[in-house]
Amino acid sequence: MSSRFMNVDLVTNSGDTPNDRLAVLLGHLCSELDSGPDTFNINHARDLAHQAKNVIDGYDDYVVKHTSRHPPILDEMLKNGFEHDWEKVFEEGKTKFRLLPDMTAGGYEAVVLQHLARMSKAATILEIGMFTGTTTVSLALVPRVEKVVALELEGYLEEHNRPYFDRAGVSDKIDVRIGDALQSLDQLVRENACFDMVFLDADKPSYAKYFEKIINSSPSLLAKGGCIVADNVAWRGQLWLPTARTQ
Repeated sequence: MSSRFMNVDLVTNSGDTPNDRLAVLLGHLCSELDSGPDTFNINHARDLAHQAKNVIDGYDDYVVKHTSRHPPILDEMLKNGFEHDWEKVFEEGKTKFRLLPDMTAGGYEAVVLQHLARMSKAATILEIGMFTGTTTVSLALVPRVEKVVALELEGYLEEHNRPYFDRAGVSDKIDVRIGDALQSLDQLVRENACFDMVFLDADKPSYAKYFEKIINSSPSLLAKGGCIVADNVAWRGQLWLPTARTQ
């Protein structure tokens, strides 16, 4: 079958979502790769691979292009986050763990969180996992938000981020707590802290522990009618791909 007719077939039988289309493309590619040497078509396989790559490569760019503009301060923060020499920082002993540029939350994520904060009418927000502070500063920039408490393991990151908080004019709204997140949550319970919105964006294996601590704390860390937002819960497909947990 020529790639021209294959494209028509994929358009009409690939489901409604980009993931559906990707699954169909990869399914056809696997079938082509599994075919015998007498029927294998390298050009067809290459065409399917390119189509699949285009679906993936265009996804984030399209979303970013068609969403609301993120806060201007994020342009500088994102640039610095990707250019910063995190390996050198680790080698100098300034961080406990190797931090990677792609851990930085982008402008699209920041805008979504701002919308969620507005929709939930949040005045107090708890963030578990700060990294370069792009979401921290974005949440603090929402006019209704009075306080963002950010829990972060790496003390270096507060030093790195605080100048941006100052320039954004929201430094007084951001309370960074350095240390183990579970211990920091216990301290917040002792302080009778209560939050309208909680954003989880730390080590993924500990999400369940953070969630249970927040939900079961007494007094509750989550205000009545509050919401919990968790980033990347499908991380690397580990929930349904056991082999991904060891890779």
